[in-house]
Amino acid sequence: MPLASTTRGDYQPNAWSCMPKPPPEREPDPMGRVVDRLLAQLPGLQGAVAPAPPAFRSSAGEIHVSGGSYVEPPTLIGLWGRVALGLALGVMMTAWPYFRECGLPLYGYLCAVTAVVVAGGWIAMTAWQLRNGVAHILALVVLFWGLLLTADVLLPRTGYAAAPATWQCGEPGSGPSWMRWFAPPTVE
Repeated sequence: MPLASTTRGDYQPNAWSCMPKPPPEREPDPMGRVVDRLLAQLPGLQGAVAPAPPAFRSSAGEIHVSGGSYVEPPTLIGLWGRVALGLALGVMMTAWPYFRECGLPLYGYLCAVTAVVVAGGWIAMTAWQLRNGVAHILALVVLFWGLLLTADVLLPRTGYAAAPATWQCGEPGSGPSWMRWFAPPTVE
């Protein structure tokens, strides 16, 4: 099949296709100024802030914003740094040195476990974006480990374990000594 060799109107032929390619610079729409003037007359739009320019990804993987600013794409060294930090956080959670059986320390521990899950998801998305299989698998391991740590805390407190646990400490003195500040006042 012969390639397109003729032009129609303002269109340029494309060497790879039979379809004509529109010119890179188009003429402005003649009705555009009228529409802009009418939109400016709408109530509530006089002091409105212009929307942010849309971002797009180039063929080289760089992220550009149409305003001309440049956002650095993730690199392999940054990815492996995230993997190392995520693995370290996940391993260190097994040696949590503080009281975490009930009350505020339990909620602090749950926040730290949530950080492990979020870190695993963030690393997995970055590894997927960079097409790095080993880092992606390690990120999924961190994510799964965070979910296991979460289950270890949640299941005894929701009735799915043999040894039940509670969210709040039963008596004001049952937790560490500093927790008496957070205990409800006792009625004498």
